[in-house]
Amino acid sequence: MTRHRKFLAVMRHTPLRAGMALVCVGLMVLLAACGGGSPSTNNTSGSSVMTGGNDISGRTILLEIKSGASNFFFVPVVNGAKAAAAITGLKLQIQYGNDDDATIVNQMNTAIASNVAGVAVTIPDAGLNKVVCDARAKNIAVVAFNTNGATAEGANCVQAFVGQDFAQSGYLIAQRMINDGKIKAGDHVFCPVESPDQVYAVQRYAGVKQALDAIGATCEVLGTGNDLAPAQATMVSYLLGHPHTAAIIALGGTPLSVAPAAIKKANLNIPIGGFDLSQDILSAIKSGVITATVDQQPYIQGFQSIMELALYLKYGITPSNINTSNRALVDKTNVDQVASLVGGSNAIRGG
Repeated sequence: MTRHRKFLAVMRHTPLRAGMALVCVGLMVLLAACGGGSPSTNNTSGSSVMTGGNDISGRTILLEIKSGASNFFFVPVVNGAKAAAAITGLKLQIQYGNDDDATIVNQMNTAIASNVAGVAVTIPDAGLNKVVCDARAKNIAVVAFNTNGATAEGANCVQAFVGQDFAQSGYLIAQRMINDGKIKAGDHVFCPVESPDQVYAVQRYAGVKQALDAIGATCEVLGTGNDLAPAQATMVSYLLGHPHTAAIIALGGTPLSVAPAAIKKANLNIPIGGFDLSQDILSAIKSGVITATVDQQPYIQGFQSIMELALYLKYGITPSNINTSNRALVDKTNVDQVASLVGGSNAIRGG
């Protein structure tokens, strides 16, 4: 009964087309449960609880992840994708691009040559424009998740995006800190982020800036990289050189995780907000050091990307954009509800 209430709560905050997809997913999950337990996440049998339509059992979907396998954010993404593959009877092929466009393009070209049925891909920038269009030219379905940096014709070749509305989320966290009195008119805010040039950083900053501009506050962006220790050192150096910084809005999970330690080393006591989840972030929210964070809900990104491809291949249902961070703020009021969803001692749920 609790599971049903949670599903209905999700539906109340979900756009209509995405909601219909969730209804289909919910029915499939219930059918699987009635059939005697959860299906195997390895999906070696190629069985499916989906009836009618085209036979897609055993067809291969490439899950192309922009970063390396050590990036803990993508663990729940992969788990969600595996669950959807098990429900739909699809075979999942997982590749990691190690934050290198050339590697991602080569892996996608290999998948295209092997006639995969669809591709779920993180697109960091316009460097993937040609390969996603090459996939569509061979009638291979393409859904972007987590990040969609495709531009021009490349953007037209991506059928849907499952991920955060970055600008909306940037505005959300900045406005929350303004509303709480953490940021005031004329304040200077520090906005560290892993990769300043990537679309997620650019758009999150745009949303933050919109909220800050309205009260006459400013924000400075600084790249930190993805590794925790160097990110912390970079942030400490910045704060020591800018002692009048009024607040931190970290535009990514790595700088948010190390922000509490950074302000401590810089002998500052300033408010912090940002994006994504890790054990460090949750602990800092509980203690009040971090005001709030915006969760991308990565399990949904993996699950819904594969489900969208399955529904398209089986029934011809056009993939739809799904915002996985629609007002998804985590603060002291709900931090305990999400604590069990963050795996590992410092597993960042961020992209």
